[in-house]
Amino acid sequence: MRYLSSFIPGILVFISLGIAFSIIKILKAYHGLKKRRSPFTSKFLRAPGQSLIEKLDDINDDLVAFMAMLIAMPILFYALYISDLYFQRRPLSLNSALVYIVIGILFVGGLTFKMVKRFNLRRKMRLGYDGEVATGQELNRLMLNGYHVYHDFVADKFNIDHIVVGPAGVFAVETKARAKPTSNNRKEDAQVIYDGGCIRFPTWKEIKPLEQAKIQAEWLARWLSSATGEQTQVRAVLTLPGWFVTRTASDGIPVINPKQFMSIAKPVNGKLLDDRRIKSIVHQIDQHCRNIESKTVKGLGGRN
Repeated sequence: MRYLSSFIPGILVFISLGIAFSIIKILKAYHGLKKRRSPFTSKFLRAPGQSLIEKLDDINDDLVAFMAMLIAMPILFYALYISDLYFQRRPLSLNSALVYIVIGILFVGGLTFKMVKRFNLRRKMRLGYDGEVATGQELNRLMLNGYHVYHDFVADKFNIDHIVVGPAGVFAVETKARAKPTSNNRKEDAQVIYDGGCIRFPTWKEIKPLEQAKIQAEWLARWLSSATGEQTQVRAVLTLPGWFVTRTASDGIPVINPKQFMSIAKPVNGKLLDDRRIKSIVHQIDQHCRNIESKTVKGLGGRN
């Protein structure tokens, strides 16, 4: 019985966490019972980087939980040690204290390691999200020229960052945000050389983004052809926001700064998409991308 009594502080901590969790659930249920409903009758379109911001929210929740555990861990182990001395009626001992200290350090070290991994992942995702927002905002300007622009199209186990539909055709736009190296020559640090098969950054090169953009465009072409009942061609485009791209060959898919999109928005063989085809394609994409519910629906709940 004395041995079990030493775990009382830990039990109390878990009870406190359970109470806090229950209060949150009760508050959510309470708001759901209110006689109010959301004023929004239809779902929203997906925003640039929609999937990434949802993942970032999950990572932020993990970091908050890890931080709370790091704060509580020393107090918990100290309480366990004092309770062990009290209930077991043991004298103060350096050896027993070292046992708790070592175990506590291992727990704190494990949590710290997980936090560092989450922070690094968050940093990479945040860069990707900012890149998609930057590209999305530039592409949205095309709507002034009669184009339709959609973001974060959810496909089979991957997302198409942006889709542009207009008289010049259908474009599947992949965005890659890459941090620039730092040196005394800021102009050269922002230069990219593209030879049609490889993207050469100042200190590294990449090929996979080109392959990824092609695969996604091919998938979207098949999907639209099936959804509309007419053969639909989709062109792949890779955007590098914040970089100056110099193309040395005419081969390969377009690789551009998103501000340059209109320079490649030209119809294949001079053949424009007519209004009927554009409406048919846009209808299918719009239905697929309009799947974001207002968060006030859950917060208000009920009906008048």
